Amino acid sequence: MRKIELLAPAGNMEKLRIAYSYGADAVYLGLNRFSLRDKADNFTFEELDTAVKYAKSLNKKIYVTLNILPKNKDLQDIILTLDQLSEIKPDAIIIADIGLIDIVRRHASKVDIHVSTQANILNSESAKVFCRLGAKRLILARELSLKDVNEIKNAVGNEHEIEIFIHGAMCMSYSGRCLLSSYLTGRDANQGDCAQPCRWKYALMEEKRPGQYFPIYEDDYSSYILNSKDLNMINHIPELLESKADSFKIEGRMKSALYVATVTKAYRSAFDDYIKDKQIYISNLDEYNEIVSIASHRQFTTAYNIECNKDFIQQTNESMIYSDSSYIRSHTYLGLVEEYDSKSSLARVHEFNPVFIDDTVILMSPNKRNYEQKVKFIYDEDMNQLSKANHPAMTYFLKTDIPVMKDTLIIKRGGQ
Repeated sequence: MRKIELLAPAGNMEKLRIAYSYGADAVYLGLNRFSLRDKADNFTFEELDTAVKYAKSLNKKIYVTLNILPKNKDLQDIILTLDQLSEIKPDAIIIADIGLIDIVRRHASKVDIHVSTQANILNSESAKVFCRLGAKRLILARELSLKDVNEIKNAVGNEHEIEIFIHGAMCMSYSGRCLLSSYLTGRDANQGDCAQPCRWKYALMEEKRPGQYFPIYEDDYSSYILNSKDLNMINHIPELLESKADSFKIEGRMKSALYVATVTKAYRSAFDDYIKDKQIYISNLDEYNEIVSIASHRQFTTAYNIECNKDFIQQTNESMIYSDSSYIRSHTYLGLVEEYDSKSSLARVHEFNPVFIDDTVILMSPNKRNYEQKVKFIYDEDMNQLSKANHPAMTYFLKTDIPVMKDTLIIKRGGQ
């Protein structure tokens, strides 16, 4: 079977390391400017240089986002950024503005160009134009079905790659080009500073009835504006692998390390199991679904990938509109294993949320099935026995029933 790429978000160095540990073939990340995620931790040039060297040591890839829609005042600083990237040599630069293609070719000619979903590539002719201009990869608009994806791949040929989203939040506007944040808050989504007003709660008021508010809500009969359910394609691995997409992308540079680990692990396992034996994939579907649901999320949908017919407005089977805009939190992230000593069976843990003696916890490691155990022994750094570890960001030692590895996550059922 052809080689496919699982692409995960990396909001900082820790999440990059975790993405690789849990099975990502590549990550995409942003610098402190020009990356459409101003509120993410992001990377300095020095951190990016370290990350690129680390990725190369693992035979993994790094793609850097420069996918804002720039104004004239941004261009000189973008050129300076590209000069730096030319020295660091990430595997690709992701751009959305057509004018940046020529600038990238002049200032970072040895780095591949990927065209962002923000460019709204919806048809084969647009795709061929970007390819002629020098794009190596096209990240297609999220409004396309898998049938559309295949048609575009046929049009551009195997020398050009196609990337599609398979998991994460969906924007209300065409592939994320939105003016709502700018209008309501003065924060420009197309410059990386989205306030996410599509996730707020709204009510309508008729001008002759001041103070009388009609809530905007969902029912079985109507379609509604603003944000969608979260995309989730874990139950459709066969369709993804039968498509002609080359790279499968997980959304979420603003999401937690828990999200990066769980979602990456679920898709890595699902892809590998299906390729090895279709029956293994089918028998493990419940497990994949449980893993992708561990981190907080909204209700799920397959969006346009499966349910779209000829027009993206024609939705069948499962609606993309959520019935409840709140996040679903089924698990709590307790800590991250920094080191493990096999002789003592003690894991050194960085705490994120409190853990108590007799708690039942889940140990989630890369390349292993999740394992549940009861907490029997907790020690502080001086090896004093504790009844709980509940100081913010403290380091403690946890005795585990099985060997674990660095970057094992400790979680428990029940959201906060």
